[in-house]
Amino acid sequence: MKILNRFLLLLIITLAFLQSVQPQDQSGFISLDCGLVPKDTTYTEKTTNITYTSDGNYIDSGVVGRINDTLMTQFQQQTWNLRSFPEGQRNCYSFNLTRNRKYLIRGTFVYGNYDGLNQLPSFDLHIGPTKWTPVSIRGVGNASIHEIIHVLSQDLLQVCLVKTGETTPFISSLELRPLNNNTYVTQSGSLMRFARVYFSPTPSFLRYDEDIHDRIWMPYIDEKTTSLSTDLPVDTSNSYNVPQLAAKSAMIPENASQNLNLEWTLDDITAQSYIYMHFAEIQNLEANETREFDITYNGGLRWFTFFSPPKLSITTVYNPRPVSSPNGKFNFTFAMTGNSTLPPLINGLEIYKVLDFPQLETDQDEVSAMMNIKTTYGLSRKISWQGDVCAPQSYRWEGVNCSYPDSEPPLIISLNLTASELTGTITHKISKLTRLRELDLSNNDISGEIPAFFADMKLLTLINLSGNPKLNRTVPDSLQQRIESKSLTLL
Repeated sequence: MKILNRFLLLLIITLAFLQSVQPQDQSGFISLDCGLVPKDTTYTEKTTNITYTSDGNYIDSGVVGRINDTLMTQFQQQTWNLRSFPEGQRNCYSFNLTRNRKYLIRGTFVYGNYDGLNQLPSFDLHIGPTKWTPVSIRGVGNASIHEIIHVLSQDLLQVCLVKTGETTPFISSLELRPLNNNTYVTQSGSLMRFARVYFSPTPSFLRYDEDIHDRIWMPYIDEKTTSLSTDLPVDTSNSYNVPQLAAKSAMIPENASQNLNLEWTLDDITAQSYIYMHFAEIQNLEANETREFDITYNGGLRWFTFFSPPKLSITTVYNPRPVSSPNGKFNFTFAMTGNSTLPPLINGLEIYKVLDFPQLETDQDEVSAMMNIKTTYGLSRKISWQGDVCAPQSYRWEGVNCSYPDSEPPLIISLNLTASELTGTITHKISKLTRLRELDLSNNDISGEIPAFFADMKLLTLINLSGNPKLNRTVPDSLQQRIESKSLTLL
């Protein structure tokens, strides 16, 4: 089953096999055509009927581009445009969602020689402050697709492209799909898709609306196996909602007396894995026929015993705890029991690698405050003001210092916006930075009053408001008391 190792490179290429479908509910879908202009543009992609919108409302930076015209017929429409990031080390998309919700997040990258340089880019992709995956483009006309199943720790999700060398990061499309929180449960971390296959000789990829969650399934049959299929509907109403076309086909060994074997190799030998196997009996068994098998892996380790797939109904078998292999290799054996008269079968397989998130995100209340400060003063021009405010430390926002308490989210302790062309009054959102010790708003064009809320910021010890000629320098009484007690200095 080594073909699984090439899975990501094949998904989007030659999708002419996909047929037009009738629209279904896309509630909760976020489908971004990156670089689509103008930013209020929407369209329906003809092979999936997915509605795509511009990414312009989710990011403040980047340059729009378009792949070479000669390549467009090979790809779906959402990959014709792209957004590249020649400036800044980290550029991030921001989504206001709901914490603790589970999403499938998919980034698609088609270089298409958009810049005329014929120079294949490589860069990193991050979720918040944590590296998700490297992205390496292997050919001008190749696609790279990366998926992760991720539970939000905050209401704000940030997907970032990070420059790691001389080439320019870019992205073609970014898609978010809500999932049932009772599925793909892990002890820790998120799940990076390694492979998702169904067992059919028909060379057709499946995605929405065959799959209501818009997961992409790749067909697979090898030379030592054969396939079964049925025209009868299969009950797929368990939490995983396997597509009907996947449920209605299955793989069995070519020699019915032999075991069924599946094998793959992970590129990271230290990786922890979760494996989801989907089964349904799709043959009409006679009274004297039985299908029952044991599942073992890597030399006899027990996975499941005496398993009989239910008739025309999907059951999903998975490991509740992550598994690993010392050399990254997995070999699963499906062997008939002594009671069985029929060979083992399998309808669908999903393989994921665990990605842990050791770096905590900045406190959400403080992030919200900083996003409001950014909007109030029009600071989108600050290229570093993207992604997590404090983490990782190497990408901390310009003018911001943070504390990093053990096992707790980072906190903002100083904010320096000197000479940042600030106008208007001093925003009350600054008061939400409850751990702030130093604030520098000097040499701007701030007007209005010095706010009294500064007196209530108990950790604040230094405020610099000098160089703001329009500012009324009258000091509120409560703030004057802090100054006189020498707990705070006002410049």
